[in-house]
Amino acid sequence: MDISTWLISLGVVAIAGFTRGFSGFGAGLILAPALSLLFKPQQVVATVVLLEITAGAGLIPEAFQTARWKEVLPLALSAIALVPVGAHFLALLEPALVRRIIGGLILGFVLLLLGKSRYTRPRRVLTYGVGALSGFLTGLAGIGGPPIVLYQMSGTNPAVANRANFIVFFALTQLVALAAYWASGMMSAAVGLLFLRFVPAFAGGLLLGRLCFKRVDEVLFRRFVIGLLLTVAVLALVA
Repeated sequence: MDISTWLISLGVVAIAGFTRGFSGFGAGLILAPALSLLFKPQQVVATVVLLEITAGAGLIPEAFQTARWKEVLPLALSAIALVPVGAHFLALLEPALVRRIIGGLILGFVLLLLGKSRYTRPRRVLTYGVGALSGFLTGLAGIGGPPIVLYQMSGTNPAVANRANFIVFFALTQLVALAAYWASGMMSAAVGLLFLRFVPAFAGGLLLGRLCFKRVDEVLFRRFVIGLLLTVAVLALVA
């Protein structure tokens, strides 16, 4: 791997860390399609989960106090049940197919995120369905965020509550995903090496994102993230 490729990958990781620290989600949505262009998707997905767990470790104490547990627990429990199923499919699929699946999922998520729908009383069946879909996508591609983000951001919760819900949900489901990857034999030395090389840049971006929370214009940031996600999704589909 040449130095220019490593510098590009480190820049992507830093941006993903900033996004995660600012909003409480989004790192996997950036990392999975972008890094899968440079490394094996199975390695990327496992590395993304390790980075996300690292990010959540510092954010969890505050999030546990702010999260709305009546919303988070049903989502997390239904997600946990489907994480191993997604991990099983990840271990079986060809890398190129995994990369295109990731790109297609991200693209669909961004298009849905541009919508303006709202809900006031979430139904229990819908809640469990959203959680289960997120768990499957977490196991398959390390990007279980889209269904949860759409579901939460379509509601009436303030940004602080949504951010806390995201952090708690991902912490619970990603630990299960890590165990599932380990059982499938995907937690290799190559994954550990990628994690060790990326974690400083990711941590730096994460800290900067946390500092900028409540100081950056949310509309401008939203547009930046959506534009970035569209770019990496298209690249993952056509590469």
